[in-house]
Amino acid sequence: MDVALTGEATEQHTVRLSTLGSFLTNLQESVSAVAQALTGRPTSSASIPRDIREATALSAAAIFPSSFGVIMYGPDGASEEDSLFPELIDNRQTVLDEAVGVVLDVVDLSEGSGQSDELLAERLVPLGQRAMKHIGSLTAGLTDAHVGLRVAWHSRDGQVRRSLWSPGGAQRVRYLCEHSEFAQAEIVVITGWLGAASAFRGKVEIRTDSGELIKASTDEDLTPNLDRHFNKRVEATVEVTKVQAAGGRERKIYTVLSLRNIESSE
Repeated sequence: MDVALTGEATEQHTVRLSTLGSFLTNLQESVSAVAQALTGRPTSSASIPRDIREATALSAAAIFPSSFGVIMYGPDGASEEDSLFPELIDNRQTVLDEAVGVVLDVVDLSEGSGQSDELLAERLVPLGQRAMKHIGSLTAGLTDAHVGLRVAWHSRDGQVRRSLWSPGGAQRVRYLCEHSEFAQAEIVVITGWLGAASAFRGKVEIRTDSGELIKASTDEDLTPNLDRHFNKRVEATVEVTKVQAAGGRERKIYTVLSLRNIESSE
């Protein structure tokens, strides 16, 4: 990944260590938190699992003569990650590729006066409180230092994705992260048809008896046993977290805590 910090603060091809240090830390934490949300249950506390940390660890290798440029690399090799996230490897995508891609989705959605904050919130809120906190810290560091960002991500499959983050775009993301309110989670019980499940990602889709389609993460203890419930009518104990995004509508984050197969009424 080629990352260039841009703006007046970097005109002499230098940047303050306080700005660079917090940027690198917040970038790493944002990528790891997004990866954790993509491969399992979004959380607000507790440690990110070691396997996620290792699979998304970025290392700085060199600087280059841009405004202020840093070259970064992901983990060497793929053997450990292949065994942890086989579904992503099958698609020639690593969990790091996917997490960086989501961060760059946020960057791209925040740029341009015609972009809606609703679309930006739709991408951010499902990532959960932890990821939004770290992305908020990342954007706060950029906007406080009046610095922008230019990124070129070279994925393992040879694709290159380029994104440009202006201070104005970063400020939009910062505002949403800092002004979105997460309510206390509630526990509900629903019944319906479990029509999609991924034990690799810890995700399910349940069509409830009332006709609502719920897309949810699964608790880590439940995830390895999802095959027992696929394409069956189930009773699910679900943690529901309501999120009031800044200036937007209420959204909900669903996490399935337990599943029980029940006889079909048909």
